Amino acid sequence: MRLPSFESATIAVLEKLGIKLTYMRDANCCGAQYIESMSREAFTAMSGRILALAERFGMDICTLCGACSGSLKHAQHAMDHDEELKKEVNSILAEEDLEYVGDVRVKHLLQILNEDIGIDAIRKAVVNPYDNVPLAAHYGCHLTRPYEIAQVDDPEDPTLIDRIVEALGAKATNYVGKTRCCGGPLLAMDSDASTAIGLEKITNIREAGAQGVVTVCGFCNIQLAQVQFGGDLKAEDRVPVLTLPQLMGVALGVDEDKLGIHLNKIDPEQIVTAIQEVTH
Repeated sequence: MRLPSFESATIAVLEKLGIKLTYMRDANCCGAQYIESMSREAFTAMSGRILALAERFGMDICTLCGACSGSLKHAQHAMDHDEELKKEVNSILAEEDLEYVGDVRVKHLLQILNEDIGIDAIRKAVVNPYDNVPLAAHYGCHLTRPYEIAQVDDPEDPTLIDRIVEALGAKATNYVGKTRCCGGPLLAMDSDASTAIGLEKITNIREAGAQGVVTVCGFCNIQLAQVQFGGDLKAEDRVPVLTLPQLMGVALGVDEDKLGIHLNKIDPEQIVTAIQEVTH
């Protein structure tokens, strides 16, 4: 995983909130975007294999990447509504004695936080509330669209990250282009365009007064951090980028070593130290 701190922080935070994750052994890439653009069948088989593995284990899937979440849900929707495609995929999976039946549910981390835990429970678990520090949420492209397949949040006006940010004591900050792409998917084809898109979002976030960005996709997190280097942006103007579990972990009292905050490309100290004094 390119962002191990996202994984470790998620495991620690969910355990703090009463949910234990199990590793899916022998899982493969979901085939997002690049394979998907070349072969619908190959893409569906790649995601279908992951779905079939989860069914073998008898567990639902927790995804951390917006693209992975979208890929698995699109593949599942396609097979559930196209019997011929499902048969074709299962004929490939049969070589490993696997079969996709349709008994697994794909849940992005945000869905687990909202549906299985609840915002009120998160609020009650806070031991180090933030002191109204202004933060901007970045949702990404694949997490919420299209709603009839993703079923995470309103794609035009998502609020889940913002509501969790507020539950932690911070201030959710709206900004221009909140639901726009980070530019990451263009990186392999046009790095200049990719960087420009990412920097525009960072500029809009800074102009809205936010002191940091909160993401729920590893790829988006990496993109929004790396576009702030190598150009004309001064070090003091860089905006820290945190994953939501990192932000939550500090507020919930999780050991910071498990959150991997020291690995962040842009030091978020001004955010993670902006907590209220709590007297017990």
